[in-house]
Amino acid sequence: MTRSVRLAVRQALLEQRSFWRSAEYALFTFGFPLMILLLIGAANAGSHLPGTAIPNTTVFVPGILAFGVIVAAYANLGTKVAVLRHDGVLKRIRTTPLPSGAYIGGLLASTAATVILLAAATGLIGWLAFGAEPRAGELLALASTLILGTVCFAALGLAISSVISSAESAGPVTYASFLPIAIISGVFDPTFSGLPGWLSRLVAAFPVKALAGVLQNTYAVRPFPAWDLVNLGLWTVAGTAVAVWRFRWHS
Repeated sequence: MTRSVRLAVRQALLEQRSFWRSAEYALFTFGFPLMILLLIGAANAGSHLPGTAIPNTTVFVPGILAFGVIVAAYANLGTKVAVLRHDGVLKRIRTTPLPSGAYIGGLLASTAATVILLAAATGLIGWLAFGAEPRAGELLALASTLILGTVCFAALGLAISSVISSAESAGPVTYASFLPIAIISGVFDPTFSGLPGWLSRLVAAFPVKALAGVLQNTYAVRPFPAWDLVNLGLWTVAGTAVAVWRFRWHS
């Protein structure tokens, strides 16, 4: 067990080194959410949620924080695993002395490290540029939500990678499976509303809006997101089950 943990840590360090050396992965995983934060945040600066004194940025910043978690833990991980499988890398890993569990553990640990760095950068920029910060006493809730969100979307990322048939379709499939939901969930626009009732209920069933809602609750007082927490837990279980059932080391 100690050897496997040590190997997983070494694999995580290798994955992080590879991640930051790849301009494409670093740009779209780390730079993309921060660019959206600065551009749309600047457009919303000084405005408030309709009928309240709550600045739009107080809700927008945690929304982008949720988006960053999804990009790093779901889109990046799902795309990478699908590409590695298609290119035969996963198959070759199985022939090496590196235990399978240590390799997967290293991938997940590297993903968690990326989420931590991205969350810290988002929170710092949101505070310095827009004055948005978590409510007093909500830091533990914020950290717990980030952990749950990372676990949930990492499991879903491994699950979605199992149904991607080629390296070329990996990126489009992962982004198409969550970006439209993020847009109509109001992640990028705190004032977004007017969805038909049936569509609003459908969107609320997905973990994208649930994660954004729980994080937004740590920044601004909103109705306690009990259903959102249950939602994330259920999707975590479902994603883990599909990932264990469908995960393949070869195409």
